[in-house]
Amino acid sequence: MNISFADITLPLWLVVSQWTLLFALGFLIIIMYRQVAFLQRLKDGGSEREGLPVGEKAPPFDYMPVNQRSASTRFDPKGVWSLLIFADPTCVSCQGALLALEHMAPKLRQTMRVLVATSADPAQINAVEAFRTASVTVSRVPGDVASSLYQTTVTPFGYVIDPEGKIRAKGIATDEASIRKIVRKAERNPVNVELTVASKESMRQA
Repeated sequence: MNISFADITLPLWLVVSQWTLLFALGFLIIIMYRQVAFLQRLKDGGSEREGLPVGEKAPPFDYMPVNQRSASTRFDPKGVWSLLIFADPTCVSCQGALLALEHMAPKLRQTMRVLVATSADPAQINAVEAFRTASVTVSRVPGDVASSLYQTTVTPFGYVIDPEGKIRAKGIATDEASIRKIVRKAERNPVNVELTVASKESMRQA
């Protein structure tokens, strides 16, 4: 006996679940595409319009280290060179940024402190290995630190802050190349003192 596909009837719940899954996957693809396109536009020059302007004073804030046993700490932008990166563990690009920082941290720490700030809850942070096992300081901050104080709407986004507490460079920080680019922009900034020499001096005095 020959059976054609026309003779096969699928249960309604199975048809509905398949279409629901298809729409969900399509929605996720659209979101990922929009995020990648947005990050690309920022890389192409829009990052200068994101966040606080270069030359403006970086606001202090309180944070709670999540990978160290210490109480709430105050981030004082003054005193030493700082690399501050806002990230989110649910963001794939942010996970790449954490892996890049892990590789770059030993050299970066010779000239500046490195702080990763996120408003995610502990469960989200601990669920992502790049955040959970990072040797750099990953800190929990109130949600308005990035959006209100630093006017940052996209992650991962980084700032280089000088010992006077002023922002000297900023930009998208998705990987080693983009992080190095931010640091180099700070070094080339004509209003800067020389970053390496000043950083070592300020670190000795701190």
